[in-house]
Amino acid sequence: MNIKNIKFAALFKNVGIVTVGVALSRVLGLVREVVIANRFGTSAAKDAYEVGSYIPVTLSNLLVAGVFSAVFIPLFTKYIYEGRKKELKEIISVIFNQFTLVIGVILLVFYLLAPYIIKVQAPFFDPMRFDIAKKVFEVAMPSIYFLGIAAMATGILNSLKMFGIPTLGGIIFNFSVVVIVLTLSSRLGIYSAALALVIGALGQLLIQLPWIYKSDLGYKFTFRLNHPAISEVYSLIIPVLLGSGVNYLAPFVERFFGSALSTGMISALGYSFKVSQFPVGIFALAISSVVFPSLSENVVCNNSKALEDNLKWALKFVMLIMIPATVGLFSISYPTVRLLFQGGEFLERSTEMTSIALKYYSLALLPWSFTAVLVKIFYSNKDTKTPVYIALVTVGVLFVADAFLVRNMEYRGLALGSVIAAYFNTLLLFVIVRRKYRCLRIISLLKTTLITIVSSIFMFISIHFLFLYIEKVMNLASKFNQLLEIAVLLIAGVGIYFFLIYIFGKKDLKEVIEHEG
Repeated sequence: MNIKNIKFAALFKNVGIVTVGVALSRVLGLVREVVIANRFGTSAAKDAYEVGSYIPVTLSNLLVAGVFSAVFIPLFTKYIYEGRKKELKEIISVIFNQFTLVIGVILLVFYLLAPYIIKVQAPFFDPMRFDIAKKVFEVAMPSIYFLGIAAMATGILNSLKMFGIPTLGGIIFNFSVVVIVLTLSSRLGIYSAALALVIGALGQLLIQLPWIYKSDLGYKFTFRLNHPAISEVYSLIIPVLLGSGVNYLAPFVERFFGSALSTGMISALGYSFKVSQFPVGIFALAISSVVFPSLSENVVCNNSKALEDNLKWALKFVMLIMIPATVGLFSISYPTVRLLFQGGEFLERSTEMTSIALKYYSLALLPWSFTAVLVKIFYSNKDTKTPVYIALVTVGVLFVADAFLVRNMEYRGLALGSVIAAYFNTLLLFVIVRRKYRCLRIISLLKTTLITIVSSIFMFISIHFLFLYIEKVMNLASKFNQLLEIAVLLIAGVGIYFFLIYIFGKKDLKEVIEHEG
């Protein structure tokens, strides 16, 4: 076996490890939401939890997906490649000291300003929900520190080409939350979910430490707070934080307006949004990750034809999956929510609210997925600023849409506002990509779009009438029968859709499957 094949085999193995780990973590993440729903439903306490946990979870995600993955991994990799592990160990220790000091100050400020921070997020909360949100925020805050250090550990291990253990960290996190909520919710109420965030974050860190120290890159006590190598990458941190952080402003806007709504509506939006992200996370992000290296290579080689072909392939692939996913999720939103969440404190009213919100969010699957692909064009051209500007404008559109729609449509208006903002964001990306890089011809996608839409319409009609028939003749009181209903609807829908695609869009399907990049 030659060197190239060995490298490809190793890469394929690593992709497989990460894919399995992420899939397990996402499934456990869904189980986590099911357990929380069963214990707290769409109660006032759950509304408060959505607001109180927002900043800890968001800051943690920014550290994981932003600073440590985009900024420090290249630095760690450079020193490992050059065989300077001793110096890298000192750099890691200095970063640890800096992070501990900075996060310590931030947490202290957060504790002192907690009432004002919650007031900014949810200005219309009643006193009870406000008090619960403040306490949840205070309990969950240490998770920021532990998840930040865990993110640094993940960066070190990934730089060493060790991918299995970091993905296990996410599984440990979700598993810890499930266990703690199940065992402590009867005594601690919603605060058990906040405490679970802290313990889960600590578990995600601890599972990685043995491999860090085994690689001789563990913390070495030092009073140093600076290192020349670290100073070089600090200029990149602010753009990365802005680029990643702007994506988390949309939930903030929804919670801001949602705080004026009736009890349970914020929770319904939270559950439905997380369900809607499941197909996006599995398919769209995978497609964008796969096409990204090819787009970057095309830009480096100045191969505009290959760039357009790869982009067209990715967008066609997204349409073939996400248009029927939109129709399918819209069609079976009610039985899906009922199967996943209904039971315990999650009552029929909760199912109705959440399923209605899910119908709206399902309409945004396609633009969310297109966005995941289109931004890669900018990143391939080393343009990190344009996506940030577009995202900021989109947040402005979302704010205006939510302010207008929430008056008459309540939580439905907030979900619809997200859909409008998603399509606006994608349209703006399309326009700028076409003008700036001239690598996207809409006409080349029209045939695939029409075939996919027509096939999805037939799928929708079939699923709709099959759903009405099953609801009429089947006893759906048991979870097994509810699962059976979803399985029948999915199998029928997918079968009809791909049969029609094979008949009328065989050429497009073949192009997507046989694309070589």
